[in-house]
Amino acid sequence: MVTVAGAEGALRKLLGSIRRIGLLSGLTVFGVLVFYGACTARVNPNEWGVEQVRFGLKTGIKERAFTPGLYFVPFGTTMHDFPREIHVLEASFDRTESLGKAKTEDVREGVEKYFQRRDKVLGRATHRVIDAFNVQTSDGYAVICDVTLLYSISDPVRIAKDFGWGSLYVDSFAVNTFRNGVLQTIGKMNAETFYNEELRIAAVKDAETFLRARFAERGFKVETLLLRNYVYAENYEKSLQEKKVAVQMAEKNRKEALVNEEHAKLEQIQSKGNAAITIAESAVNAEIAKIRAEAELYASQTRAKADKEVNVAQAEAKRLKADALNSTGGRYVVALETAKMFENIEGAVMTPEQYISFIRNAWAVIGVSSGTAPGPAPVGVGVKK
Repeated sequence: MVTVAGAEGALRKLLGSIRRIGLLSGLTVFGVLVFYGACTARVNPNEWGVEQVRFGLKTGIKERAFTPGLYFVPFGTTMHDFPREIHVLEASFDRTESLGKAKTEDVREGVEKYFQRRDKVLGRATHRVIDAFNVQTSDGYAVICDVTLLYSISDPVRIAKDFGWGSLYVDSFAVNTFRNGVLQTIGKMNAETFYNEELRIAAVKDAETFLRARFAERGFKVETLLLRNYVYAENYEKSLQEKKVAVQMAEKNRKEALVNEEHAKLEQIQSKGNAAITIAESAVNAEIAKIRAEAELYASQTRAKADKEVNVAQAEAKRLKADALNSTGGRYVVALETAKMFENIEGAVMTPEQYISFIRNAWAVIGVSSGTAPGPAPVGVGVKK
């Protein structure tokens, strides 16, 4: 085998160069990675960035809040992050109440899974649950309030200076201020005022205003305060129930008294009306009786006057007729009428019927009334034709 002089040395030199280049490249990449990791910092879209200088002439926290992006961080400087999301601080008894209502083990497991999933969705860094507040009202009763505070970070530099890094601000400031503010403002109400919607909402607004001012002083922004639920202490529930029953009974009695009073007024009005109707009917009946009596008196007087005039006229007619018959001409009339009566006599002797007819006609001629029956005709009395 033929070998070229110096080939092995050249090969060794080439391999050495390759090794040096690879080593230098690796060191370069490693250095770049180390530089990138040590001298750059990324602020996520849902975060604030605050820079802290550890070494150098000017150490401490820089007066700048970094928005989302990639930043160059010099050696000895650290970029700390704070959440930009809305923080949820709950003083709630939901979990305890739900577990207390669960009757089976499966339901309890379902409740636990629900609240674990809820905590995960809301975020452990920005969601905190504490015990519900036991508010002592102005009248000495206790009301357990389920209250939720929504707030966010508005000045991360101020928070970093006052409370440091991480979530120390929640325990050292947010929870205590939240509890004290709610107890001071809502505690001014008495227990029964919670039933009044307008007063309850006004008290929650006062608490929200108080917390907004306190949180703003420390670099936070209060979004809203929610009073989600409230439960009275057992002794107050009992006393309130008794009080409400007493109030309702008093109101019931008052309404019944008003009803009875109105019934009495109605009966009085009805009695007055009936009396007025009776009086009016009596007056009308008396007037009717008076008018009838006057009418009957007038009728009787008129009839008596008419009868008197008729009798006078009849008497005058009889007198005139008698005078006429007693005169010379009257006797001729009597004779003629008497002659006519004899025309009805057929035999020499008058029958009783003919005699009665003759007498009546004679009376009629001379104007004598037929009130007294004539005696029977004498037997054997007759008139010749």
